[in-house]
Amino acid sequence: MKQLHSRALAALITVALGAASVSAQAGVMDFLFGKKASTSESGNATVNPNKKTWRLSEFTAVQIVPREAGSAPNAHPARLNPEGVRQQLVLVQAKVDGKSFPLFYGEEIQDLVEPITQALSVAGPNEDLVLLSTHRRGESVLTAPLGITARLFVQDGNLNVIVHDARRDFVDAYIGTKIPPTFEFGERAKQSKAVVQSTSAATKRTDWIAIPIAAAVPAPVVPAAMTAPTAAPIQQAAPAGTVTTLPAPAPAPAAVLPAATPTRDTAYYEEQARRLKGLKLLRDQGAITEEEYQQKRKEILSGL
Repeated sequence: MKQLHSRALAALITVALGAASVSAQAGVMDFLFGKKASTSESGNATVNPNKKTWRLSEFTAVQIVPREAGSAPNAHPARLNPEGVRQQLVLVQAKVDGKSFPLFYGEEIQDLVEPITQALSVAGPNEDLVLLSTHRRGESVLTAPLGITARLFVQDGNLNVIVHDARRDFVDAYIGTKIPPTFEFGERAKQSKAVVQSTSAATKRTDWIAIPIAAAVPAPVVPAAMTAPTAAPIQQAAPAGTVTTLPAPAPAPAAVLPAATPTRDTAYYEEQARRLKGLKLLRDQGAITEEEYQQKRKEILSGL
């Protein structure tokens, strides 16, 4: 028990010192993506057409970057329905160490959808999106979060997602060395070691899936006594600059157009339960005070 207490306390001190070190300097995200936007800017409902970076946390961001050299122009700007995109990202699986896991988790997807759809709505034909998302994804509060890196763009009626890292362990090394890691975000011409797939997307390569835009229309919720309305069409700006409206898609099989999923999925609640157990363990071992325990417990419960 004494050994367990020492390990838990050491882990807590490491996290605390790491947080202090990150806040005391520019940080890896400032190095990669520039400084984080203020609360008022990031909460603005109107998307600035000149905005290039969406910073969500110290190690999570979406950025508009120049399109890869030699690739065809993208169908940007593209206006996609955030809820439809969320429903599709929920279905994406990654194979890690021979086992399949959701590429993104529920809470993580909720945070990413708006920045992704906003960035696509202002990106140009000669621009891609790159994504770094860092999350614990169901692991203990004492476990270092892992990063996902990917490139996104719209072409040929599909939202293309090329993944380079499905689970990148870099946070502890960065905190310890203060050396910003080098990230790769997936390339059209070079296949990575990542393996991803989705039941509603075409597999172009083991690291590359193409989600049909028609499948990103959210499934309507209709009372049983009413006739289901036609799903709202997606507006997408064509490369030539004219805005075209795609016709409402015909009803699709469940494998192509899945039913709406709950905002908070099972994995999310399991993660919160693990966080609460880990927090209680730290309190019981004296690593944190009762006041700190109650404050953090209240924060976790407020998100349920």
